[in-house]
Amino acid sequence: MSSSLNRFDRFCFYYLVGLSPLTIGFMIWATVTDFMNKTTSGLGWDIFGWVFIVWILSLLYLVTKMVFSKTIRDVVMTKLAGMKERDEREAVVAGSAAKFSFLSTLALLLFLFIFSVTTVTVNKHPKDLNHKRGSVTLGFKLNAIDETALIHEVKGELETYNYKSLPLAKPVIFLLLIFWQIGSYHLIARRELRE
Repeated sequence: MSSSLNRFDRFCFYYLVGLSPLTIGFMIWATVTDFMNKTTSGLGWDIFGWVFIVWILSLLYLVTKMVFSKTIRDVVMTKLAGMKERDEREAVVAGSAAKFSFLSTLALLLFLFIFSVTTVTVNKHPKDLNHKRGSVTLGFKLNAIDETALIHEVKGELETYNYKSLPLAKPVIFLLLIFWQIGSYHLIARRELRE
């Protein structure tokens, strides 16, 4: 891990990486025991609960900081992707791979966006309805907000807020990723060309 990261960022990274197998193993075990209708409790589960909370908070912290900090993004994502640029040839190979990754990801995002906003309706009519057997309707539907992402319920004295995901609909997320990818590419390319 690069010395350019501060101590807390390094701790978060090593904590995430080091405890990922244990955390994933406990999650699988909890799912299996829950599926078999066995109750799990005790000191071990309490300790794991606190370890898991710190793991989730570290994950949220690093992912959020990666969006805004070039140093964190470069160090963590380079380690994660296994990129090495020890000489000019490896730098050219990394640039070629980055170009392929950029263009193929952009194509995949466009594919997912188009299929997430396309609607297809097939109706089969009874034979006596205007002598038509059925109809096919194609259209586009773009909702900006996912109403199931944040649910507020009041049951008697109990009031709960349930956060499930980003309140943005999937097509909007794809669109934001497309704009982010193209915009960040142009921003960095113009900055590099000026130098």
